[in-house]
Amino acid sequence: MLSFTMPGGRRILSRIQSSSFSNNTHKTGNGSIEERDTNMIPLASMVVLPKHSHLPEIPGDSNISFEAMLYMFGVIVMGLQYINLYKTVWWLPHSHANYALNFYLIDPYLVLFLCALMSRRLVWCFVQEVFGPRSSKSILFWLVQLMKILLIFVVTVFLIYTAYNVIVKHSLFYCLFLCCPIVTYVLLFGPSVKPLYHKTLVWPVPVQDKTSSAKYKGREIMEAEAILTHSCVLTPDIIRSEVDTFKNDFNGRIKQVLFNSLLTAYYMTFVPLCFAQNTLYYDTWWVGQHVCMTWLSVFLMLIVHFLPPKYLDLLHKSALHLGRWQKVEGRHAHVPYNAWSELTVWPQGALVKHVRGLFKAEGINVTAEPGNTMHGRFYFLFHQPMRVVNWLLVLTWLLVGYQFFCLIQSTEWNHIVSIALVLFCNYYTLFKLLRDRIILSKTYREENSSEQF
Repeated sequence: MLSFTMPGGRRILSRIQSSSFSNNTHKTGNGSIEERDTNMIPLASMVVLPKHSHLPEIPGDSNISFEAMLYMFGVIVMGLQYINLYKTVWWLPHSHANYALNFYLIDPYLVLFLCALMSRRLVWCFVQEVFGPRSSKSILFWLVQLMKILLIFVVTVFLIYTAYNVIVKHSLFYCLFLCCPIVTYVLLFGPSVKPLYHKTLVWPVPVQDKTSSAKYKGREIMEAEAILTHSCVLTPDIIRSEVDTFKNDFNGRIKQVLFNSLLTAYYMTFVPLCFAQNTLYYDTWWVGQHVCMTWLSVFLMLIVHFLPPKYLDLLHKSALHLGRWQKVEGRHAHVPYNAWSELTVWPQGALVKHVRGLFKAEGINVTAEPGNTMHGRFYFLFHQPMRVVNWLLVLTWLLVGYQFFCLIQSTEWNHIVSIALVLFCNYYTLFKLLRDRIILSKTYREENSSEQF
């Protein structure tokens, strides 16, 4: 993949003009012109272009393999929750139980309904990404399309059948628990239904270099998809437009992570609690902890998949071009400054006057709008390339450490099985984060010395 490596030396930008007459002079009361500071350095000579490091290709999971792993994890945690609820002491000599679980207390239609419901992403991912032969004249092409239609039909009918049996067996009040995630969906996405099926919204948009994205032009329409690229240009309005695009894409990914992690934890671990018998006795603290551990585990799995290193590198490059403005407090009547212009690339340390006040430039170069909180948050999150990865790594270590501590302290068999299986799944997430952290730290070591890891 081509890199956007730029020379580290100084270069005079055509868009940056030193307004030495208008900015460094002012009129006195008698109409004469007086210089403010004859030693001011022209702004154009102070601009340093950002130096981008080349990030090597880091292998990751495809969407369909990730969805398969996520679905299997959801089935596992649901089974573990049923073990926590319906376990028996079959090994005791006077126990009336012959099995490890009281299977007769478990509603099979509810289990099948939850399994079918949570398979929606896996089924739809299969429909979106499995094409078979490219030519529509091939028989195999139409067989693949027929298989997709049959798969959707079977899953839909099975979901309706199991949902009907759940409604018939339980009261309407219990069935309302199955509709609670709709409120979360509306709060995150609004009334739109696109985030449920649109490929560029449900799964992360691929990231490519701008120069290498030409290979996508020859593809068929069925394969066409949006590709995120970074334009290493010197035009401020293009940079701000790119940052706005990245901001919307990043917010969409975070919303998908939050919604799907909450959905998995709710249906696979909390709904079995809602449908448990009122006379059933179980460890409330342990099953509640299992719900929280499931949510954190799925959250980390999703966010590592939705924020791969190549994507974070793209945001980091854009943040270097964006920069940030720091507001200068107090009165500085005698400090020389320039009038802010949206068509100017400002160097580090430049002082500009904006309608919101006096601001100082922070960053290699600055194209952000002074006082724009979105630009400030974007620069804070991504101008240090290791920040997001470090935060995720710390959270994962805390989760794994807490689960390992619980595993050591556990004495009941269901507790040991529950913690061990979830901990094993979190090890894979920890492995990917550690691998990304090591590769990124070595890659950005060659970047500008002002960048911190």
